[in-house]
Amino acid sequence: MKKYTFRMIAALAAVLLLAACGPSEEEKAKAAEAAAKAEALAKETAALVLPTDINDKAKWQGYFKAVITKFLRDNATTVKTNHPFIYYIPAGDDDAAKGDRQNALDNIQTTVQRGVLPGAFMAFGGPSSTYTADTAIAAFKDAKDGSFKGVFILFIGTPADSERVKPEVERTGATYYFVELK
Repeated sequence: MKKYTFRMIAALAAVLLLAACGPSEEEKAKAAEAAAKAEALAKETAALVLPTDINDKAKWQGYFKAVITKFLRDNATTVKTNHPFIYYIPAGDDDAAKGDRQNALDNIQTTVQRGVLPGAFMAFGGPSSTYTADTAIAAFKDAKDGSFKGVFILFIGTPADSERVKPEVERTGATYYFVELK
């Protein structure tokens, strides 16, 4: 009986020692989380390639989502938001594109007139930096000076168009950010 009890205790100790050697559930969860973050980062990096077809709305929207996500992650200590306002401004000179730009402008103007609470984040981007800048300038032209204090505005376009948009946005008291299309 002593030998049997000794063997059982030895076997139990061996099982416990082996269990202690393997990764814990917490370590497994952390490893899975790290792998998911790495996969998301790889997808985001792949989406940061500037699309070549100005009419491929899905690719452009994916590109802007990746740019905005990267911007928010890189500026997490400054820009804290859970609900960004993202405005995609389409390119093209056909009637459909003009109508889509007018709808976007109407939507942005309504938001600007209604006002946005401090801490909000608004991002503007599209395949044509010129059209995006024109839309942003038109949207903010009737905003009162200082009415967007504490709001963060991101313009995604060319440096020349950024210089046109920046004074109009800063006049409202918003904090202006710029990311170059590239």
